[in-house]
Order: sequence, then C-alpha cells, then structure tokens
Amino acid sequence: MWPMRKLKAIEMANRKYRVIITEEASNMLGEHLAFLANVSISAAKVLRADLIAKIKNLEKEPRLHPVFYSNDFKTEYRKLVFKRYLILYSIDETEKTVCVKFVWDSRKDNSLDIESMNPE
Repeated sequence: MWPMRKLKAIEMANRKYRVIITEEASNMLGEHLAFLANVSISAAKVLRADLIAKIKNLEKEPRLHPVFYSNDFKTEYRKLVFKRYLILYSIDETEKTVCVKFVWDSRKDNSLDIESMNPE
C-alpha cells in the first residue's frame, strides 16, 4: 500500500487548471510592456516571456501562492509576486480555472488602489 503522501502527489499531478487572463489584466500588462519597450524592446520581450511563463505555471499549482487579504473583495484572490509585479488571480475549483484579474507594476505607483480595481 502506498503512503498517503504519494497518493496526494499523484492526485495533484493529474490536476490541471485552465488559465484565463481578463481583458483588464491583459491591458494592464500591455501598458507596462509598452512603457518598457520605449526604453528597451528586448527587455520588454524578456519580461513578457517571463510573466507569461509565471502565469502559465498557475495551470499546475495555483495554490502555491498566498492569499491576498482585503476586505474589499468578496472573492478570494491569491497573489503571485514576480520581480516588481503583483499578479492577482482567483481559483474556481468547480470549473478548474484560474482567472488572472490584475497585473500591477509597483514602479508605476507605490500604493495599490484596491477600490479602483472593482474585481466583482
């Protein structure tokens, strides 16, 4: 008989989520990349590839990143922090989807305006 740890690892390996990037998150990412491309096109291409790879990894392990606590959200969001970027996403276990809602660049502003995000 296999130990429970191995069974759980096999169960987790079989689980795969579909990642959806909202239009708002896509626009936010596009703005950041356009700004960076004004300085360096190659840096923008590298950053885009790196961010997309990080987001794509959410297919396999969406619960790897911590919960983003805020009383302003009804939905539970998780935060993926990569370099100077905060990516907020939610997980739908029923649909097996990960929905990326926001891609925030901390260099743009040092305060995260949650009220303006309107995630619901």
